[in-house]
Amino acid sequence: MSTSNQRIDPILLLMIRLGRMVTSSMYNKLNKEDQHLMGPHMGVLSDLYQKDGVRQQDLAISSFKDKATITRSLKLLEREALVLRVADPIDKRTKRIYITPKGRKVYQTILPLGQEVIAEAKTGITDSELEACAAVLQKMYNNLSK
Repeated sequence: MSTSNQRIDPILLLMIRLGRMVTSSMYNKLNKEDQHLMGPHMGVLSDLYQKDGVRQQDLAISSFKDKATITRSLKLLEREALVLRVADPIDKRTKRIYITPKGRKVYQTILPLGQEVIAEAKTGITDSELEACAAVLQKMYNNLSK
């Protein structure tokens, strides 16, 4: 099947490429021992860093990942002692996820790398251009969040 007649929306293409480039740049800046933490793992740590003790299913929703992906990520993060899964005191079938002190330290080490990559990406872009871009991206996010 030929897709030569189908034109890819440039915004879609740029968003995909930018996401990959940010991930790749962060990966290259990480220490070799932390490189296995990329991908869904950083999203989970970020969510827990901002709001600790959330239910496992809420992590899946906030990170737009399916339950199986979140479970695999949590197993790795738990094995690395970065998160802790605890039975909910009210509903024992539900697990609450907590970031450990080690997890906080890892996140605090990696966060500046992400900020460095984004600062590099914003080089040569005016504040007003960035504000307009952020406003448009927020609207797009809101449209899909409905």
